Amino acid sequence: MQVADCSVVTQIEGVNYCIVVLHQTSWMDELNNLPPEQVIALLSATILIWYLASGLRTTLYVLGSSTKEE
Repeated sequence: MQVADCSVVTQIEGVNYCIVVLHQTSWMDELNNLPPEQVIALLSATILIWYLASGLRTTLYVLGSSTKEE
């Protein structure tokens, strides 16, 4: 097996070990690296989804309460 992403290949007792360095980034770091236009588009899409979900929830609640037998 051959791994192309090895940072360092170490051989211990005839066995090759691949050492890969992982760089962890948080979603806030990724958000800070976005251009302002993409941040605005992301926030707008999020607001739209919340607005639609709230409207759908209200509609389902009204429909559900009007069909209940009392």
